[in-house]
Amino acid sequence: MAPDVGLTVDVSFFGLTLMMLIIGLTGPMIGRAVRRMGAARVLALGSAASGAGLALLAGADGPVGYFFAWVMIGLAGSMALSVPAYAAAVEREGAAGRRTIGVLMIFTGVSSTIFWPILDAIDNVAGWRITLLTMAGLHILVCLPLHIWALPPVGGHPAEPEQGRRLTLDLPADHTAQAFFHVGVISVAFSFTTFGLAAAYLELLRSAGASVDYALWLGSVRPVLGIAARAADLAVDGRGGPLVTTLASALLMGGAFLLLPAASGTGWILPAFVVLYGLGAGLSAMARAVLPLAFFPVDEFSARSGGLALPMNIANALAPVVFVTVIHSAGLTAAALLGLALMVATLVSATLLAKLAPTPLPPSARTDIP
Repeated sequence: MAPDVGLTVDVSFFGLTLMMLIIGLTGPMIGRAVRRMGAARVLALGSAASGAGLALLAGADGPVGYFFAWVMIGLAGSMALSVPAYAAAVEREGAAGRRTIGVLMIFTGVSSTIFWPILDAIDNVAGWRITLLTMAGLHILVCLPLHIWALPPVGGHPAEPEQGRRLTLDLPADHTAQAFFHVGVISVAFSFTTFGLAAAYLELLRSAGASVDYALWLGSVRPVLGIAARAADLAVDGRGGPLVTTLASALLMGGAFLLLPAASGTGWILPAFVVLYGLGAGLSAMARAVLPLAFFPVDEFSARSGGLALPMNIANALAPVVFVTVIHSAGLTAAALLGLALMVATLVSATLLAKLAPTPLPPSARTDIP
């Protein structure tokens, strides 16, 4: 795409950064819109905007049109991705929507595995502009009608269970702001780590001594592990609650970062890092999605999630640059220490969140169906 629109490859990637910043900046507004209009209408607008943004990108013939298209795609992303999608589940199922969110996250985990080869094949035959128009058509012809007509009606979820087995916590008013802060720390730390390493993962493995082929093979294993972790969490129905998922994820990734400095191109340490990190990263996505369900009322889910989208997406935009810079300038150990520090911050905030709970955590913070 870059030479066709008159940009260098490095500069062209700022389109992705711009998209993430727009998603973050508009997140609080979209959270309020979901609460006011309902998730289905916001998702439908997101599908229409996605089609328009991708069509604009397909027609870009210079830097101005190229970056304007990414702004539109960012606006579309805030209306069509995680916040309104998860809110649609919560509108219909209450706090028990955790299970539906888990199923959604398995689909998102396998989406790139399915669609990257398809889109690559279209690109090889017809070029990137036709590929983007094909994606725009999917949003308009498939996603838009589904969002308008196929979602179940709101308000059909069963009544809350008895007080002793409530699906969400009733936090005292003076603890709400503290809870939101700690949920934000956890969300940003997980996002910064996983998005940063998603871009720098092969560089990290190469710095640990892996050959190009071995690094690519190890890199292909990570998404499978992430999906497996999400499926396992779904299979046990979140028995320990979202904080247990958070703690497990942070401990797995923290253990991976502790191993990393001792890794070499051969031996068991590098595969062990990949396994621990892949499982932890998969669980971290689940934790980010459902933590607001455990600590805030169901009718505040979209607003709280929208508020969290701002710091998370700013972190997502900056993290790849930070991790790549650290790896290149300070080395593997420094990158491992950065990841470990983020996981320590996560563990501290998770521990403080548990102390804010008015009753013991597992029975009161469960978000599964009893």
